[in-house]
Amino acid sequence: MATEELVTEQFQFLGIEVSKEVLTKCVSLCTEYNIDAESFIEQWMAFSLTVLNGASPTIENLELLAKREFSKRSASRPNALPNEVTHSSTGTSLTVYGAHATIPSENDVMSNYMSVTPKRVKIDKNEQGKSHNNELHPATYSPNVDNSGKYNSRSNQGAVVHSYGYESLLAAIATPTGVNDLLELNVSQVPNDDGDLYTKAMFGFELLHEKAGIFDNHIRYLSQCIMKKNGFTESSSVRHKTQTEVLVAGRIECDADARLNSKSVVLQGTWEDSLSQAVSVDLDGVKQYSLFPGQVVVMRGINPRGNKFIAQEIFYDASCPVPDPKADMMNVLKGTLSMVVAAGPYTTSNNMAYEPLKDFITYIGTHKPHIVIMTGPFMDSEHAKIKDHSMAETYKSFFDKLIDSIAEISTSSPFTKVYIVSSPKDAFSMNIYPAPPYSSRRKHTNIYFLPDPCTLNINGIIVGVTSTDILMHISQEEISYGVAGDKLARLAAHVRAQQSYSPLWPAPLGADAALWAAHAQLPAAPHLLLLPSNFRYFVKEVNGSVVINPEHLTKGEGGGTFARVLIAPDINPPSGVAAQIVRI
Repeated sequence: MATEELVTEQFQFLGIEVSKEVLTKCVSLCTEYNIDAESFIEQWMAFSLTVLNGASPTIENLELLAKREFSKRSASRPNALPNEVTHSSTGTSLTVYGAHATIPSENDVMSNYMSVTPKRVKIDKNEQGKSHNNELHPATYSPNVDNSGKYNSRSNQGAVVHSYGYESLLAAIATPTGVNDLLELNVSQVPNDDGDLYTKAMFGFELLHEKAGIFDNHIRYLSQCIMKKNGFTESSSVRHKTQTEVLVAGRIECDADARLNSKSVVLQGTWEDSLSQAVSVDLDGVKQYSLFPGQVVVMRGINPRGNKFIAQEIFYDASCPVPDPKADMMNVLKGTLSMVVAAGPYTTSNNMAYEPLKDFITYIGTHKPHIVIMTGPFMDSEHAKIKDHSMAETYKSFFDKLIDSIAEISTSSPFTKVYIVSSPKDAFSMNIYPAPPYSSRRKHTNIYFLPDPCTLNINGIIVGVTSTDILMHISQEEISYGVAGDKLARLAAHVRAQQSYSPLWPAPLGADAALWAAHAQLPAAPHLLLLPSNFRYFVKEVNGSVVINPEHLTKGEGGGTFARVLIAPDINPPSGVAAQIVRI
């Protein structure tokens, strides 16, 4: 039901201020025509842009909206047959598959304002008798919603493909949580250094000098952390002419319109030391390095002529030690914590049946973990069925159906908390990084929405999570020399070393500099770091953090993997963490 508070919130989100009389009129129209506040504001914006040239909402304009749109549709509604849905569209009648006859499909908002003759959308009679198993199918104009034969024919479901941790913990990790294992959990999102949480995205208003100041502050802070960790006290300008060894601090950049290489490395200094000037870097004398654009480093070397810094050693580790999980004795684990982590996509690439998601929900209902973390995408914008525009309902309405299905976990596992992490790759998501948290029209007590990235505090256990494949992004831009060891561990170490979920810049996604600086940094060193990636699944200890890549729940037309985690209360991480990668 629409209220003045809800209507005001929707207008404020769009930056529109309205009077008390207009709010009262909006609520009256919502009540009269049975429309919720969000849909009403969407329809008003479409009507205003197409008919009124973007005019502000007034009493007269709202009455015109009601006369031309709402009253016209309500007058035509009694003439519709019970199993038919009217649809304002050009061309012949369209058959909608997967929609219930008693529930009209949600049409595109803009189509309601096209001056064309409404056509009836017929509901296929065979679709009306489909079983409960197909309820996750979106309404579609195509009858071909086949199950994935490759997924259904798999023979390795439930197989453990990788394990990490003590055998005593691993022996109990597959045991379902019982009544005696229930915990009083205190889960909260860790704010940034300014005490702010990422709830809404305000972007698109970057000024060049503000952006420069944001990056300069970032370079200065991380370089000071690196110098303090290595016992350094003073740095020089990157352009300072000297034949004796000095320390310079700055950010790695590429001096070419191509991928970074050893001959195109540029170091941009801070405003305080170098007036933000940049200098070319000679890496021939460095024994080992691992560099990528956007990385903040401290270099030791000489600069004989002032135009090229000859580096001899590079420092880039600004990581902080992980905190003591028992530092706050009033907020500690009092029992073993079980957790399950999965990363989207949640349906195979050849259909929208969401069979892997159904199997995952079944697993959760059976094993009853305390915490479930699900990262997007839930509706991958690159999915073939999304790109062919065959869906007969909006992306957001079908996402609400997915959330309703996930919320049914509460019937079989009432104490399980599910955390949904947004993804810029979702078809309905804002094309911005960091991605704001999602929302659902129906409130579920066991569902919580989180931004990408985010940091959780679970009774003193710090958990960092992102849905962005930052490991792959860094790998595509990184150059290294003389570095031995595990590549995946090295890539994950960059996240810890740079205190950022996305240390790469320019960011591979549409990043907003102010939001990136405020909400894409690590507010605390995590005990558990969740980095889903296209790389092969792994669980590794990196700089005191247990890093988990569960891979994805689906891989093409087949099934993928997810992770289950057990955290012991009497052993501090990383020793007290056990994890397994399991096939769906």
